[in-house]
Amino acid sequence: MVERGRNRRRRSGLALVVAVLVTGSAVTWAAYDVVEAGEDRYSAQVMDRYADELAIAVTDRVVRYGETLRDLAAAIGAQSDLRGDDFARITAGLDNSRLAGAASISFIVPSTTAGTPAVQAYWRARGSTGLALHPTPGRSEHAFVVLERIFDNSATIVGIDLAQRPQPTEALEVARANGTLAISPAFTLLRDEGIPALSRQASVVFAVPVYTGLGSTRPHVFEGWIVMPVRGQDFLSPTLLERGQGAVRVEVAEATAPAAVLTTANPGRLVRDESLTRRRTVVVGQRRWLVTIRPTARLIAATDRGMGRFTLAAGAALTLMLGVLTGVLAGSRGRALQQVDEATAALRLDIARRERVEAQLRERELELQRLAFHDPLTGLANRTLFYDRLTHALATHARAERMVALLFVDLDGFKEVNDRLGHQAGDTVLRTVADRLRVGLRAVDTVARFGGDEFAIILEGLSAAPDARRTAERVLADLQAPIDVDGAQARVSASIGIVLSGADADADELIREADAAMYTAKHAGKNRYVESGA
Repeated sequence: MVERGRNRRRRSGLALVVAVLVTGSAVTWAAYDVVEAGEDRYSAQVMDRYADELAIAVTDRVVRYGETLRDLAAAIGAQSDLRGDDFARITAGLDNSRLAGAASISFIVPSTTAGTPAVQAYWRARGSTGLALHPTPGRSEHAFVVLERIFDNSATIVGIDLAQRPQPTEALEVARANGTLAISPAFTLLRDEGIPALSRQASVVFAVPVYTGLGSTRPHVFEGWIVMPVRGQDFLSPTLLERGQGAVRVEVAEATAPAAVLTTANPGRLVRDESLTRRRTVVVGQRRWLVTIRPTARLIAATDRGMGRFTLAAGAALTLMLGVLTGVLAGSRGRALQQVDEATAALRLDIARRERVEAQLRERELELQRLAFHDPLTGLANRTLFYDRLTHALATHARAERMVALLFVDLDGFKEVNDRLGHQAGDTVLRTVADRLRVGLRAVDTVARFGGDEFAIILEGLSAAPDARRTAERVLADLQAPIDVDGAQARVSASIGIVLSGADADADELIREADAAMYTAKHAGKNRYVESGA
């Protein structure tokens, strides 16, 4: 009987130990799943933010280069009799410090095979002495380099026929057909064919058509192209490394098959996790580029991805400890009560620790929500929050028969500040502009940063159009005050487009109208506002 009772207690104690191990393992695994899911969600949100910012950075860089080429095309088209010294004067302020990755700026003219001698004589007489044109055999249409400003130590290609290569030819044809910036497919520049293969970079050509007679009553006449060959790695890698903050590897490639890789920014050890890989397609110069972003070990370390494994190890250790304690407790009732108290205290500590982990995860979720709806540089609302507030304001004001005004603000002179004082100075200017916009508006109004040097303002509860105009005048005045940047003064102004909501106002339509009015203000001389429909 005694032996039977002892065996029964032994079996009961063993069953209790097994039950504790099974239960502890289940709880530990559940906690691991919760923490791991939170870590995955946080890392994914961080990668989404990097992907969006880097796609915008690539687009902004191409836009800045395109604006420079369009300005050059306009300046050259304004010459009644362009000569070599005119071209040298117009391009004198350009170099590699302003146009990273650019090899040169060239003026390209079209010609037929029969007209090649006349073209050669014409440009020799206008300063391109010694010009020798080399038409591509087998082609009737040619595109000759007649004027060039070189930014590096590479050899000049004056006289070369760009029609010998399909990639630049494609960019020239698209630019002429559409009358705007076009970018070629990736290829090796003619001037780089003489360097070792390992030193060559995948490159593209930016092309903008040149017309005479623009802005006048004279007919618009196509004269040629402004062309800028750009080496991909030198062009984008510094920007991608800066914006990626060493946390991600970025690859920019043609969005075609097979894709040609333009540039790669690889700051550290790559983490092979396809679930965190992000891809964004950007349309630049009438081409599609694929931006691929992958995490590095630095990003994984910064997002505390090891917390799940720590939770699993801690839970397993705790479960094993509880199993041992339960086995010991089964041997003596007196010791069991004491051991139960100790196990209960340890369990409470574990619960508190898990509660702290959950609280940290909740704090991170709140921070991610803030990052998702606010611009990280200025703290202003971003596009998503701006669009939500505009949609809500239009709906509520339509019911109350009140007006909503939308102001699009684009900074004048911001590019010059960046070029003269650097990007950090540009960031200081953007933060100062954001602070001035916040101070100058009512609490019910919304100010957002759209990206780059563009801002947007929602004015709610207006009774008449003059209220929006007065706000625009106050913004113009506030932004003209000089901005101190480490002892240097930076000055910017603003071009503002105003649109007022109608009875059936639509958010997308208002945004397009305000954007168009802003461009009208910029083309009218800048530092002013234009009201849509006025």
